[in-house]
Amino acid sequence: MVELGQASSADKLRDVLVETLQDPPLQLAFWHSDTESYVNLEGRPVQLPDERSQRAVTLVQRDGTPLAAMIHDAALADEHKLVQATAAAARLRLENKQLQAQVRAQLADLRASRARIVEAGDSERRRVERNLHDGAQQRLVSLSLAIRLAQAQLGPNVNPEAQARLAQASEELQVALSELRQLVRGIYPTILTQQGLVAAVESLAQQAPVPVEVAVACQRYTTVVETTAYFVVSEALTNVAKYAQATAATVTAEQVYGWLIVDVTDDGIGGVDPAKGSGLSGLADRVAALGGVLQVDSPAGGGTRVRAELPCD
Repeated sequence: MVELGQASSADKLRDVLVETLQDPPLQLAFWHSDTESYVNLEGRPVQLPDERSQRAVTLVQRDGTPLAAMIHDAALADEHKLVQATAAAARLRLENKQLQAQVRAQLADLRASRARIVEAGDSERRRVERNLHDGAQQRLVSLSLAIRLAQAQLGPNVNPEAQARLAQASEELQVALSELRQLVRGIYPTILTQQGLVAAVESLAQQAPVPVEVAVACQRYTTVVETTAYFVVSEALTNVAKYAQATAATVTAEQVYGWLIVDVTDDGIGGVDPAKGSGLSGLADRVAALGGVLQVDSPAGGGTRVRAELPCD
């Protein structure tokens, strides 16, 4: 009991229980009331062994409410009083750890829910992009061809006013097509799916109004990670074009210990406040939904650096 009282961490608590019961594989599981199941201290689900297993379970409760479970050697059934006494002595510490495990499980559920929302949004983006490409865009192309064919069939003796109207309609149609294609690219970048993050970022760099140096590792990631990285770069370069008054920018992306690190820097005037714009705050939510972090460093007169750290395991 003295040693249990000094066990400040879950690992130390387990070590004391292992030493007391002489069972090195001993595991601890904690009751998660929201899902009515057991989880480990990191909040991940734990399946309790059944009666056919060589492992047994001793439940720890307070006033009939489950707190935790000790998964131990079935042979300890012969030491029933020792196991029960150990569980009773550890109850207070296990109650504290159970609360920690439940909070971590709730956070894990929240992250998973946010990730599902992001993935659903991306799926809807792809659906809208396909519908625009296969529907409205194809109709506009067909209409453009029809107008050109009509112009060719009218011949040189057509009413000049009618000819001018057809020419104006053709020009406006080309503008509409161009705007629609830009909208489609903004909804979901086809190049990202087909060629990967490197090609997609290089495409963004070519469209930027200032020179952009690109250094992105030639590696594929999951769709949601690549899409999030792409929109981080896209939003950062858009801000460079609109507000930074920069003469150059740099985009880098590399994997470091299971994390994709994306950096976008410029030599502009700085002074960006993420709280005042929906673009960067929306990106922060998207990155956080994956369990990542978005940082914006923008001192006045010192340029801006947008950094996203995305888990890719």
